[in-house]
Amino acid sequence: MSGFDFDKAGTFGSEKASDDYAKRNDLSVQDYQFQQKGEGGDDSVELEVRRPAVEDDELHDTGEGRKSGFF
Repeated sequence: MSGFDFDKAGTFGSEKASDDYAKRNDLSVQDYQFQQKGEGGDDSVELEVRRPAVEDDELHDTGEGRKSGFF
């Protein structure tokens, strides 16, 4: 693993939805990662953001694409 601490940012319906969320919040690709959540036909992923990459109040969240979770 990377050696950094990551916090869960939420569950999204697809990797693209979570990637779009990260890009809207100006996160560098080094500052986030995905974990597959779904099984079978479910494409859900958990977005995890490197802890020092953002402050909670810096995220711009409209909830688009996210199924659950908050920073």
